[in-house]
Amino acid sequence: MLVDNNVIFYLLIVWAVIVTILLIRMRQKHIKHINELRGDQKRQAEQTDAKEKRQAEQTDAKEVSEKLKGIAKDEFSAMITHELNTPLVPILGYCKMLKTSMLGRIDPEQLEAIEIIEKNAKRLEALIADIMDVRKLDLNKLRFKIDDLSIGAFFSNIDSDYKKILDGKKCQFVIDPYNKDLVIKTDKARLRQVFDNLISNSIKFVPESNGKIEIGCMKENGNLVFYVKDNGIGISQDKQKELFQKFYQIDTSERRSIGGTGLGLAISKGIVEKLGGIISVKSDGKTETTFYMKFPL
Repeated sequence: MLVDNNVIFYLLIVWAVIVTILLIRMRQKHIKHINELRGDQKRQAEQTDAKEKRQAEQTDAKEVSEKLKGIAKDEFSAMITHELNTPLVPILGYCKMLKTSMLGRIDPEQLEAIEIIEKNAKRLEALIADIMDVRKLDLNKLRFKIDDLSIGAFFSNIDSDYKKILDGKKCQFVIDPYNKDLVIKTDKARLRQVFDNLISNSIKFVPESNGKIEIGCMKENGNLVFYVKDNGIGISQDKQKELFQKFYQIDTSERRSIGGTGLGLAISKGIVEKLGGIISVKSDGKTETTFYMKFPL
């Protein structure tokens, strides 16, 4: 059967139209799909940008807040130390004048009262000094004077300052200077400050009847290691990790009754590290504690 050429021609046209329509629809669907994907990507990008912007704003706000807190804290500590220290000068001055009878004679009961006032004023003075040192360490403004230090002379001075006090408390005081002729480079005043803090802590915690405090230094693997050891109540292992944090106090009934500011060890750590050393503690948690300060020779 023969098919008219015109019919074939029209069929081809219809087929071409149908294919064209299908292609157009497919293209439209493809374009729509691409647009949807682009829209999703755009929305995701916008959401990401918005999230990142919020995070950046939060970070900036946090940084500004921390800076303001830091400024406020510095200003507060500077103000409070100044305001507390100002009245102490005349209080301590008048105590000295009263004790030496410069303002007239006083009886023993009055003298005892004056000594209590003076003792507490000096405690407050020490607390203010600690607060100032902590602030200076935080700001990296604590001053150091590096000079020659004779180990023998250093420990001799400590011995003369503490021997009578500790004899009065029936506490044995042992010093082992390792090598009296050894001379090192360090800040004598700051190193003495660390020893005073550690010895003061030891005095608080040794037994009243048979206390013993040992100080000294030794050479170890090319380092000079200073130490302060006592036979006090010890420090448990779980408390030793946080011992050098500011205002940290070990929460035990024995230690709470003794008191303290919780600044001495933090200051000691800061000083030792500024002098290029490392401070550490060793204790069995029951009967003794040793603090080590290691410096390279």
